[in-house]
Amino acid sequence: MTLLTTSQYKLNLSQRIGILTAGINLSPAREVNSVLATSHPTACSHARSCVLGCLAKTGMNTFPTHILARANRTDAWWTDREAFMDGAAREMESVVRKGERLGMSVALRPNLLSDLPEIALGMIARLRDDIKIYDYTKQPRPWIRSSDRYHLTFSGNETTRQDEVSKLLDHGINVAVVVSTPKGEPIPASISFRGVTRPTIDGDLHDCRFTDPINHFVALRWKGSKARLDDALKSGFAVRVN
Repeated sequence: MTLLTTSQYKLNLSQRIGILTAGINLSPAREVNSVLATSHPTACSHARSCVLGCLAKTGMNTFPTHILARANRTDAWWTDREAFMDGAAREMESVVRKGERLGMSVALRPNLLSDLPEIALGMIARLRDDIKIYDYTKQPRPWIRSSDRYHLTFSGNETTRQDEVSKLLDHGINVAVVVSTPKGEPIPASISFRGVTRPTIDGDLHDCRFTDPINHFVALRWKGSKARLDDALKSGFAVRVN
């Protein structure tokens, strides 16, 4: 079973800026339990209305083969974490060699669809210092886990309060915001989220968030259907922009 992927549209975009990125694609929330009839804990403990726009419901992530593959990976994680991380570290050695051949630096996003900081913290101990590790997270107080080895961007949602946004930005943690901007349309230069206004970064241009300047909102275009976008806007998870 392969644990890492380097062949995903968003990850591939990072090669434009000279970074070969690998990711670990696990089942979000409790999807693994419905696929394999297991009883594992949730992989997204702070998921709320983000389930409406989860990337598991878009593109190739909806293919039965992909759903089963990430369920098997997730089962492997919960069943034997040490073996899982050792295997992922061995696969990263191949990614590093490929990066060297291509003249690219290398990065790892341990949680493509999940939100399990334990994976990233375990990989830090197993990987070279020059491999950048990064994630999006909804876990509170991400600055206590962020370091030179592990970059975090907070995923804002309908429960995020104004004081939390300000505190995140004050700690150098950018906040990702899902916006209604259609595909192909430019992201506004700045947006307001929970009463806080900041300049934006177009988060769809590539995935390497550790290259972003701080004190910005990372704007991500809605990827799902129009009907689910309407629900996401009503819930407050997504933000309507011009």
